[in-house]
Amino acid sequence: MKQGRIGRNRNGREGRRSGAFISALALAAALSAVAVPIAAAPQSAAAAQARPAKVSAHAGPLSPAAIAAIDRIVDQLIEGGATPGMVVGISVNGAPAFVRGYGSADLEDNIPVTDRTVFRIGSLTKQFTAAALLLLVEDGKVSVDDPLARYFPDFPRGDEVTLRQLLTHTSGIHNYTAVKEYFPTLGRQDLTTEEMVDYITKLDTLYDFDPGTGYNYSNSGYYLLGAIIEKVSGQPFAAFLKARLLVPLGLHDTAVDDTSEIVPNRANGYSAVAGAPGKFTNATYIAMSAAGAAGAMRSTAHDLLAWEKALLGGKVLKPASLAMMLAPGKLSNGQSSSTAMKSSDGRAPFEYGFGILTDQDAAGRRMIGHGGAIQGFNAYIRTLPEENVAIAVLANGSGGAALSNGPKLIEALFDAGRN
Repeated sequence: MKQGRIGRNRNGREGRRSGAFISALALAAALSAVAVPIAAAPQSAAAAQARPAKVSAHAGPLSPAAIAAIDRIVDQLIEGGATPGMVVGISVNGAPAFVRGYGSADLEDNIPVTDRTVFRIGSLTKQFTAAALLLLVEDGKVSVDDPLARYFPDFPRGDEVTLRQLLTHTSGIHNYTAVKEYFPTLGRQDLTTEEMVDYITKLDTLYDFDPGTGYNYSNSGYYLLGAIIEKVSGQPFAAFLKARLLVPLGLHDTAVDDTSEIVPNRANGYSAVAGAPGKFTNATYIAMSAAGAAGAMRSTAHDLLAWEKALLGGKVLKPASLAMMLAPGKLSNGQSSSTAMKSSDGRAPFEYGFGILTDQDAAGRRMIGHGGAIQGFNAYIRTLPEENVAIAVLANGSGGAALSNGPKLIEALFDAGRN
């Protein structure tokens, strides 16, 4: 393999750009300071002709002005080369009101994004992982206050770390995806859960701080939670999710992704070419075993809106479990974990529960959701409970177009009015 060709993406094409399965929250914070411009230089006439037209689906109670504002933002993103494609889904009062695809799902075959296009969702996976673990809590098989050592006796300092701390990113365990050497090596290999746990266990720097004394977004914690789900349930993580969450909820387009599987309507992931708006390469290959329960899932806007409705509506977990999931994480001194967060933009830090966060939009409206980023894809979902509105934004580019422009789409929706 020539230097610079670093593997194959899901349909066998070779990716040439480096990348990383990264903290979606860290990326979102960075992008909030340098948002993807929505008035970038237009593509050439030839490129514009080649771009598939957007495909619309539901357009319910949103006002024409709101729809026009959403179209304008996303069209400018696509034309400016921020991402090849995007889908925006909005529900009002629990029902899909608007789900529309824009741009290309596959640039080589000129396949448009539709409302049914399937995207990798990165760290949105963490919501499913947390809910799956809480189902085992409800089964009486696990406690969130169990020590990690109960499941992995040889894990260093595992008797000091609780599952609750893994869920809230307060365990101190170093984020394995932040290790520089990981993606060029093991990140491209299909490894077993046991091999990945062993890799995390043997990190040169295993703890960033003493368990319970700080906050640091860590994919390691969620990978370990997935391994615990497998240990306790006796099933692969993907099989447990399918049986206990996805099939019962009718989320037929959602799964732990598998590059060998034929998936109808699956988008290809891309990375932008620096200094060449509208030009892309196939995204760097990443083995789904490298992401695991921290970020290996795929989904659609329809399914994600249905998931958020079911989760926050009490259809997934018992009330006590849902309350536990939404409650802000606590440090060992009793303070909220948000007191240990670093905010680069001066805004109040978000509160992080179990795979889910609570924050505010620019107008002060309360929002519940998460972000996700993985090679070639990024995702954003928020529910605004007081307004009975939810939004899901998925993009098949590595530049963070969904993460940075999700808040803009919410602002445009309310500025234009829903009715």
